[in-house]
Amino acid sequence: MAAFLLRRRIILHESDSRMGIANRIASGLASVVCVAFPDLLKKGKKYRMTGNPIRTEIAQGSTAKGYRLTGFKAGIPVLLVWGGSQGAAEINNLIKKDFENLTRKFQIIHITGPDKDIGKKNSNYISFEYLDQELKHIYAITDLVIGRAGANSLYELAYLGKPNIIIPLNNSDQLNNARYFEEKGASIVRKGTDRLFDMARNLWQNKALQNAMKKALAEISGNHANDKIASIILD
Repeated sequence: MAAFLLRRRIILHESDSRMGIANRIASGLASVVCVAFPDLLKKGKKYRMTGNPIRTEIAQGSTAKGYRLTGFKAGIPVLLVWGGSQGAAEINNLIKKDFENLTRKFQIIHITGPDKDIGKKNSNYISFEYLDQELKHIYAITDLVIGRAGANSLYELAYLGKPNIIIPLNNSDQLNNARYFEEKGASIVRKGTDRLFDMARNLWQNKALQNAMKKALAEISGNHANDKIASIILD
């Protein structure tokens, strides 16, 4: 509102597939609305597809530091599991249910969220409540990812080219986010009672599918959101 009163140009960015309340209100005053999902382009010419800006340092991790942080070793596939910054009880329970099968096939890095330890121990399993600066090193050794469908998380996976299985939060924007990535061939979405172990094993054994996903992820990441948004601001 202050920018409008001062006759300043207003540029918005919407990270999700559906606009939040604040952006819906402010969009009427905006000159440009940058979006990350094409459905929003239907709203008018001021909407421009840019993708989501990414912290490029997430691709600058060290495999040596990743293995040191986890105690894991090369030669066994690494599966990163997380449910966002607060964790996800649903995903944690699914990991607990398939724990023995998963740890026979994969080395698992599990970001559980605060106070959500699943009470399991195994040399092929390590859990963290939360990771910040260390996450780039974890990504460096990760082969597959299981997680939620938050827009920023999905775009990070696209930037990194990580084949993934996503479990969107019901009744949320994540369902639309997941649909877009699934339609592009960039993600596999868990449906119904699909077992995580079966899904992860099948994805790991299907190298052609992994390569197709990496190509689809690269196409999504190719929007170069950081540069596009900067160019719009400076225009």
